[in-house]
Amino acid sequence: MSKFATPVIDIKKYGGRQVAIARGKIIADGRDTQAVLAKAKKRVSRATWRDILLVSVPKGLTVVYRIGYE
Repeated sequence: MSKFATPVIDIKKYGGRQVAIARGKIIADGRDTQAVLAKAKKRVSRATWRDILLVSVPKGLTVVYRIGYE
């Protein structure tokens, strides 16, 4: 798995939260961006900021339908 791979994120567990991902794994979560980044930096101290992906997880599943008119 590459360092930029995104894991499947459980919406029930992480919905409405910020999630930090590094090396294809969720390494930190929380409601405040600064706190999540601080936790992530502690857990993966050798990682640079480019190695950590910060994702905002939606509170619920949203489905978008596209209806094409021809």
